[in-house]
Amino acid sequence: MKYIFFTFLAAMACPACQSSKPEPKRTLECYVRFLETEGAIHAEATLREGDTLQQPVEVPGGFFYQGKAMKLRSLPSITYLNDHSGGFDLKHRFDWKDAKSQAHTFEMEMSPISEFGFGASAISRSKPQTFRWKGAPLDKGEALVFMWENNALGKTVPMNVINSAQSQVEFPAAKLAELAPGQWTLYLVRKKLTKANAGGVAASGIIEYYTKTDSIEVGE
Repeated sequence: MKYIFFTFLAAMACPACQSSKPEPKRTLECYVRFLETEGAIHAEATLREGDTLQQPVEVPGGFFYQGKAMKLRSLPSITYLNDHSGGFDLKHRFDWKDAKSQAHTFEMEMSPISEFGFGASAISRSKPQTFRWKGAPLDKGEALVFMWENNALGKTVPMNVINSAQSQVEFPAAKLAELAPGQWTLYLVRKKLTKANAGGVAASGIIEYYTKTDSIEVGE
């Protein structure tokens, strides 16, 4: 499986007056990856600071993911990590406190995919097919990547879906024709981008959910 893998204030004052330095701009980048086959969860959090060229910085007291302390990695750049085994949570929360002890929270949410398929172990590349999954339809900021792999041919064919009002996708024959006849394995990567204001910090995060693989025979 290939892991696939984002006010300035100015004031005129008299000489007797003291000007205060504005707070540096801060941004937060978070990432969560879940591998269903291994039951493995990987989370990252990086806080950047600076008005122009932002650099990763350490956080007093560190970061917490799902209420658990994250490990600090200093090289090649400062970031906070968490790796553990378990199931997939609907919500993913990051907490930290700044130098003034102000609490900040950033939360992401995405539905998992527990079951999926065409309803048969064999499909025809010359006929349209309906693909269904168990889980919520794609939400705003989400995409679904179909990763087709054929070891005998040494081929990998990704197919992207960004709009789906239902928990299903209609594949036209022209799209399935990209797959050569033979035995293919298929796994899905559900991805979601979330942006929010975390107590004055511009935060963004990505969740990636890698499903288990399925074996599908593609015929003419």
